[in-house]
Amino acid sequence: MNVQGLATGVLVVAMGLLSFHFVLYPLLVKALARLRSRPRAAQQATALPKVSLVIAAYNEERVLAAKLANSLALDYPAELLEIIVVSDGSTDRTHEIASDFADRGVVALHDPPRNGKSAALNRAVAAAAGEIVLFSDANNDFNAGALRTMVRHFADEEVGGVCGRKSIVAAADRQASEGDGLYWRYEAAIKKAESDLGIMTTADGEIFAIRRALWHPIPAEVINDDAEITFAMVRDGYRIVYEPDAVSSELASAQLEEDFRVKVRMIAGGFQTVQRHWRQLLPPRSAFAWAFLSHKLLRWLIPLLLVAFLFSSMVLAASPLGALLLAGQVLFYGVALLGWHAGRRHDLPVWQYVPLYFSLMNVAAILGLRRFLAGDGVTTIWQKASR
Repeated sequence: MNVQGLATGVLVVAMGLLSFHFVLYPLLVKALARLRSRPRAAQQATALPKVSLVIAAYNEERVLAAKLANSLALDYPAELLEIIVVSDGSTDRTHEIASDFADRGVVALHDPPRNGKSAALNRAVAAAAGEIVLFSDANNDFNAGALRTMVRHFADEEVGGVCGRKSIVAAADRQASEGDGLYWRYEAAIKKAESDLGIMTTADGEIFAIRRALWHPIPAEVINDDAEITFAMVRDGYRIVYEPDAVSSELASAQLEEDFRVKVRMIAGGFQTVQRHWRQLLPPRSAFAWAFLSHKLLRWLIPLLLVAFLFSSMVLAASPLGALLLAGQVLFYGVALLGWHAGRRHDLPVWQYVPLYFSLMNVAAILGLRRFLAGDGVTTIWQKASR
């Protein structure tokens, strides 16, 4: 095969996979979800279960008091809600603030060594008394009815976990606000369809409830704890439900650079998840495996497809189609570069901000893959974003 033929083949494969991931897969799962003859409806529990709300908080003195006030104001019987703050490794007033709420029933756990979030969650769940454990972070708030809305799904014995909807609060002083907001709205539509089909791929640790009896301690080396819990649930024969009416609201990272660092770490963790659980995925024998490969793994490999798409277009630039595709990509990345040189401002117009955000997040994915392959700094200890 000559160079032109090879470039044509690479171009077709890259375009096909990009189109499948961003357009065809979302449309497919949404269409299949609509075609379900008997969609699963949430059942109403006869009695409310006791819930342990676990808040992992590392150096969160700026936001923890507000988080605890929000948690205590949830529409749920106080005698059935246990709040646990695990602040291992914190060097600020986080543990002191949590302890100040002891008279309102908040349990404050603190161990001076910082051993990572997975270790902290293991300690907190071991101390939890609730039938249901709800995980959250310190920098997000729940809507008042979130807990009641989530626990009703546990009346279905096939449900092992329930994930709420992550919402990014629009804020003029937060550079990542618009990009993160668009991303999570796109994700919400896919998650809802996957949930209706019983194949939700991963839950979001900011608002994720599970049956306490199904908990498996998370190995210390695990980066993405929510993905680890999801795979354990699926392996044990349970499914995870997406509940869009249970909302976790939070601000985006203050700077795009901070959001970039978070994405690098989380994508490195995503590849670690694939490495740890490849037997559940390859060869894909279940709908869950197909969904994970299509929705998650392909997402993390998008940068490689974009590079293949660009270089194959360059090779074929002498043809009208190749020239058109190359010009479109040069324009797109040129707009992204203009946005970068404009200072990554939060007030960039959408037509300029979206290419910038998309490009930065795909560069983060490349670095995440590199970090995973090289074992370079893949650790459960992360660099905190500004609050």
